[in-house]
Amino acid sequence: MGKFNKDLAKKIQLQTALGGGSDGPADSQGIEIKSPGKMYWFTIKGESIDELIQVETTKLFDPDGEQVEYVIQAEDPGLRERIFNKADDNVSTKLIVRCVNWFGTEFLWLPTIKTKGNSKLASQSARKAIERGLQGWIKCQWKSNSVGWQSWSHPGNDDPDIKKPEWSNMSDEEIIDQVFDGRIIESLDHEALIRNQGVKN
Repeated sequence: MGKFNKDLAKKIQLQTALGGGSDGPADSQGIEIKSPGKMYWFTIKGESIDELIQVETTKLFDPDGEQVEYVIQAEDPGLRERIFNKADDNVSTKLIVRCVNWFGTEFLWLPTIKTKGNSKLASQSARKAIERGLQGWIKCQWKSNSVGWQSWSHPGNDDPDIKKPEWSNMSDEEIIDQVFDGRIIESLDHEALIRNQGVKN
């Protein structure tokens, strides 16, 4: 199975940008992808939005018939394009945003920052929410395609005694490997791509 490579993600991000193709630390074993709308007050790990990892993802069916998200990570731009094709070009560019809520539940938020036909509003409003979340506690909800992500800051963020977030000791790579276990596509022979092409059940 593939392992997530943060340096490769940054390299691919650069290639893409250039036109080429509670009381203790948060529970590190149960980190999941979640929408922030149901997570109460939360904050985001990092100093700036530029630190966050950008990835290409696709939603494909797993063996149980559930549609799940896969990360596409191939160093060669030509191979990446062939993988996109086998995923029916149903590919989105997302940011991996590491969050923890007021109660110490750590989660990943994966806002879309680019898809085919995606409005800029979704990306711009997600970026605004992320910038706000990097500065302190926020709430954030998806409102509609015409509004995008709506976010607001905790009224006590300027209080030096406000609760401090507690992060697990896991690295970003370890969390991504856990969350996307078996769902990092690095080659054309990944079982999800083969299944999507109808080659075998």
